[in-house]
Amino acid sequence: MLAARASAPRQPRPDQLSLRERTWVGGLAGAAPDLDILFTLGGHVPYMENHRGITHSLLLMPAWAWLLAGVAALALGRRYSWRSYYGVILLALFIHILGDLITSYGTQILAPFTNWAPGFNTTFIIDPWFSGVLLAGLLASLYWRPRTGAALGLAAVTALVLFQYSQYRTAVTEARDWAQSQGITDYVAEAHPQPWSPFNWKLVVDRGDRYHMAVVNLRRDRRPHDFGDDAFLLLRLWSAYVPVEQAHWETFHRYGAGGEEQELAREVMAADGMAFFRWFASYPALRAVDARNGDQCVVFEDLRFRLEGMSNPFRYGMCRADEDADWQRYRMRDDGERTAI
Repeated sequence: MLAARASAPRQPRPDQLSLRERTWVGGLAGAAPDLDILFTLGGHVPYMENHRGITHSLLLMPAWAWLLAGVAALALGRRYSWRSYYGVILLALFIHILGDLITSYGTQILAPFTNWAPGFNTTFIIDPWFSGVLLAGLLASLYWRPRTGAALGLAAVTALVLFQYSQYRTAVTEARDWAQSQGITDYVAEAHPQPWSPFNWKLVVDRGDRYHMAVVNLRRDRRPHDFGDDAFLLLRLWSAYVPVEQAHWETFHRYGAGGEEQELAREVMAADGMAFFRWFASYPALRAVDARNGDQCVVFEDLRFRLEGMSNPFRYGMCRADEDADWQRYRMRDDGERTAI
C-alpha cells in the first residue's frame, strides 16, 4: 500500500487510478503471492517445496502482474484497461518479494528454473519494529499527507533494514572471531536474526557435519534476569539473549556424535523421502533416535528455526516397525506425536 500511495501521480489522468483505487489494488496485489498457501491442498511436502516459489519468482513477476491486471480490469467492469493496473500491481509484487527476501526463510526468486532460495538474513520473519514502521507510514499517509507520508514510511523501513544489515555484519564478525579463538580453520561464519530486537542474533559456525551456535544480544553488557521456564514466552525470549562475552556455544551434529546412531541417521537422511528436507534445511541436525509407539524413529530438525523456549516447527523424520520394514516419513512434535506427510 505504501509503495502504491508514494508513487501516485499528483493529478491522475482519466485513464489512471485514483489514490484510493491505487491503495486497494496495491494492497490486494501485495498479498497475492501468498496464495501459494493453496499448495497445502496437495499436502505438507508440496507446500514446503512450493512456498515462496513460483508466486515469488522475479522471473515470473511480470507475467503475474499482467494476469492480475487483467483480472482487476474484468472484476471492476472494464472501467480502466489492464495497463492502468499493471504498474501498481508490478510494484506491489516486487515489494512483497523483496520483503520476503530479507528474512532467513529463503525465497525462490528464479523459479521455476531453479529452486535456489536465498535469504538476506537481516530481519526476523515476524518483526514488530518492521511492522510498526510500516504501520506508522500508512497512518501518516492516511491522516497527514498521502504521498509524503507513504514515502517517509518507505524511507524509514529501508533505513531500518540497512541498520539491521549492519548488525548482521557485526554478528557474523563475532561468529568468525569466536571460531578463530578456538583454532577452527575450516568453517563458514553466519548469523540469523532473532525475535523482538535488531540486536538479538543467532551466531553460527558451520563446519559441514558439525555446527557451533550461540544466541546473543550485541548491545547488552550484562546477563538479563532469568524469568524461568514457566514464564511467559516473551519474557523467556527476552532473557535468552546474553552479552557476546557470556555466550554459551552449543555443538550440534548433522548425523549425531557417532556410533550406530550416526550410521542410521545417514541412512535416513539419504532416503528419497527426505529429499525435500535436504533441500530445505540450512542446518539439518539429528534430534533423536528413539522409539515412538513401538516404532524406531530417526528425527531431524533445521537448527535455523530453533528458538529458545519454543518447539521447532521444522522437525521431520522417518520411522519403521523393525529393521525389515520400510521407512515412513513423518512430521514430529516434542511430545512424541507424529503426522504422516
